[in-house]
Amino acid sequence: MVQEAILKAIENGGSIRVRYFGGSSPGAERELHPLSLKDGKVRARCIPSGETKTFLLEKMELAVEGVPSVLASTHPAAPTICSSVEEFVDYHTNNLQELGWVVQRDGEAISLHRTFKNGKLIKTPDVALNFEAIDYDLVFDGENFVETNHRVRSRPWVLRAKDLTTKTFGDFSKAQLAFLESAKLRAPH
Repeated sequence: MVQEAILKAIENGGSIRVRYFGGSSPGAERELHPLSLKDGKVRARCIPSGETKTFLLEKMELAVEGVPSVLASTHPAAPTICSSVEEFVDYHTNNLQELGWVVQRDGEAISLHRTFKNGKLIKTPDVALNFEAIDYDLVFDGENFVETNHRVRSRPWVLRAKDLTTKTFGDFSKAQLAFLESAKLRAPH
């Protein structure tokens, strides 16, 4: 049905309203002016932004008022992106606790801990996300280690987890998604 509507809009030079389950806003309705359709890819001008983009046909459905989405049930909802560590912890703590984690927050740092059988906290976190704005080198001067060469990090969000190479991120949105994925993969329950 959507393919026929796209072909008709290309032929007539018209526009169509679709729900697109890809890109930065999965499930969002978009007004498109289709330009071409080839190999399951639709080249179209997004009317509100004026940008020409490529859309996957399989992730599109016609947006008809009063008709519920069919694709919504097969595509997961976009995750909630929080603007601060405090908001992130407030929003996700209950879900993380349901996975068996003890959640700790200290300023711009979040850590997830297991407990011993007796209920006491294991101090070393299994998953941790920290904001580390400054990087430096440690140099031994013959007697002590001295911090030198201080510099601002371009990727200040640092994710550490057991059995995972440390990852760094330039923005908090990507860091929080990776943190949640690591938390689910390593969950105690």
